[in-house]
Amino acid sequence: MSAPTRILIVDDDPSFSESSRDLLEAYGYEVATAPDGRTALAKATAFRPDLVILDVMMTYSTEGFEVARELKGRPGLEDVGILLVTGMVRELNLPGPPTPDAEWLPVDRVLEKPIDPARLIAEVERVLQKHKKGEQT
Repeated sequence: MSAPTRILIVDDDPSFSESSRDLLEAYGYEVATAPDGRTALAKATAFRPDLVILDVMMTYSTEGFEVARELKGRPGLEDVGILLVTGMVRELNLPGPPTPDAEWLPVDRVLEKPIDPARLIAEVERVLQKHKKGEQT
């Protein structure tokens, strides 16, 4: 029997973290949560997630961007999938979400909050499948 797929949710909004955790656990994922980047980096090192669902604006407005880069630079976490979730487009009145790239924003996908539960599950499965095939961000 294979180990369950592990997902780390990093968000300072407890209701988003709790509802997402409940949803993902209902689909059989093993889920841990962290309220900020510092806690997330420590948990990721110990928990070894297959995927991180990462908010952008937490303790400070660009925290999620920095955490994504830090995760990709840590031994054993270079290949972790990252799904960036943010309300920054609406909150900061931006023309659109940031675009992932290998150096500045090494994430698989950027989703704007609020996120429909069915879409969240579909995106989680898409990113996990991509990483199982060994594709790079």
